[in-house]
Amino acid sequence: MSIATKTLTICVITFALSACSDQISIKLPTIPLVTNSDKDAPSAINDTKSLLGERRDKETSEFYVPSISAIGFASVSIQPSKNINQRRLMAMRAAKLDAYRSLTEQIHGIRIQGETTIGEAVLTSDKLAAAMNGIIIGARTVKIEPTSADTYQIQLEVSETHINRLIKAYRKGLL
Repeated sequence: MSIATKTLTICVITFALSACSDQISIKLPTIPLVTNSDKDAPSAINDTKSLLGERRDKETSEFYVPSISAIGFASVSIQPSKNINQRRLMAMRAAKLDAYRSLTEQIHGIRIQGETTIGEAVLTSDKLAAAMNGIIIGARTVKIEPTSADTYQIQLEVSETHINRLIKAYRKGLL
């Protein structure tokens, strides 16, 4: 038997015998029961309560006007024009239409239709279509800004007055 084989045999036997030992000494880290952050917890809870109280006061005050808002995005480079200024204007228009689409989804909902075909326990086709239909009246443009050198972002908002008008129309069955 060679020295390498003897050394390997001794290592394997030592490992096997040490695994049979019933004394295992593993030192686990100790975790303190109270930390500095726990001492600050009551003050953090009080801060949260005061912030929520301020928000509730603003929402119930006569000056609070809830609204629905949406953001639309569009890229300048994909617009079909040779003039850069015209492409910027077209991107702003496309971003506005994207925001209107998002408002329509929020107010009137979205209809989703799906179809899945399985043949021989294998998915063969999976189709998904979404459609929406609605009229948005009274949306105002909150901001128009470039988000990068190539993208515009537009935020639209519908005020509480128009939301209340929509709710009344739904209740009357007009929409």
